Amino acid sequence: MIAAGFSWFHLIPQVDDGSLVGFDPSHSYVYVVTGFVCAMILGFCVLGRIALERAKRRDGLERYMTGNSMSFLVFGELLTGFVKGFMGDMLDKEDVRRFFPLISAIFFYILCCNLCAIVPGMLPPTDYINTNVGMAVISFLAFNYVGLSRDPVGYVKHLMGPVIWMAPLLFVIELISLFVRPASLTIRLTGNMFGDHQVFVIMSGMLDYVFPVALMLLACMVSTIQAFIFSLLTTIYIGLSVPHHDHAH
Repeated sequence: MIAAGFSWFHLIPQVDDGSLVGFDPSHSYVYVVTGFVCAMILGFCVLGRIALERAKRRDGLERYMTGNSMSFLVFGELLTGFVKGFMGDMLDKEDVRRFFPLISAIFFYILCCNLCAIVPGMLPPTDYINTNVGMAVISFLAFNYVGLSRDPVGYVKHLMGPVIWMAPLLFVIELISLFVRPASLTIRLTGNMFGDHQVFVIMSGMLDYVFPVALMLLACMVSTIQAFIFSLLTTIYIGLSVPHHDHAH
């Protein structure tokens, strides 16, 4: 099933014949899987919020305790702490709070899309380049908006460099660098996920009756790492766009 590239969503007539999405008929399943992933994330958030509200109604110190067993609240706090942890290394507390919804959404969405590769009958949307282009554009718009909205003059001066007579050359180089960032984010995620998916497909075809546990673990690790790298680089780009005192030096 995995080796054949089968997807349960191809059983839907409009997905199978490509009539669901007129502008991209050969990848109709991507849009269905994307909607399914978003529904799963929203469902997890709702259940986590319900668990949090129940915890708040407890008496005394128990309201601050998540419990010993793995639950939606515990798992949500682990993921939240992980994202806030690497964000806190590059942004101050106020910016961590401000940009946490964006970074966490990118991380959770990419992670869930990547993990679709290990589920029989599911194809990961992140091995399709258009999916990753959309996320890279969001990242590009976010860090440029931060720089231009907070200190537009300082942001442009920073792109021009510290030496006046080299400003025209450095400005062009920095502009190229800005536009290379979303391209690198897209190519990195697409290439790694496409390659990982193809390796998983080939090895699964070679092991017809043996469940490739080692490959499943490797796919989980690659999926997590790629989601982390994309969200980490977005955080770094936002941190570089935030006004600093050294922009004038």
